[in-house]
Amino acid sequence: MWFEDLFGFTEHSPAQVQENLSLEGTQLTSRANNRSFECVTLEIPTLDDLRLSTADLANQTTDRTTLMQIVGDVQELHASAENRKAMFQVSSQFNLLEMAAPHAVPEDSVGIYEHDYTQGPACAIAEGAGTVFRNYLVPL
Repeated sequence: MWFEDLFGFTEHSPAQVQENLSLEGTQLTSRANNRSFECVTLEIPTLDDLRLSTADLANQTTDRTTLMQIVGDVQELHASAENRKAMFQVSSQFNLLEMAAPHAVPEDSVGIYEHDYTQGPACAIAEGAGTVFRNYLVPL
């Protein structure tokens, strides 16, 4: 029941969820419990955009990036203070959301992610406000 714990209400439909949330700039607020969360601006760059934006990086001397392969509970890793600014690369789907079955659609809710114990849903729950933002508030 991570969704209810975070936002103070139960998901019934996209319209009902949207009515219970407000988004001002990057501030997502639940009208049910007045909790607020910061959501960054969603960017979906093309591969060409990424290549152009990183073209100059090869010539710069900066701190090295550390890459680690870790086997463990990804939700515990997200919660750890030492990973505060870490980026997690996990197996997931390419639609910014998680679908637990071939027939599943975003309208089925994000609360159901807690019943899928794979990496993608676990990370989606760890960053629940961002998941709710992408599922219910990003214009299609």
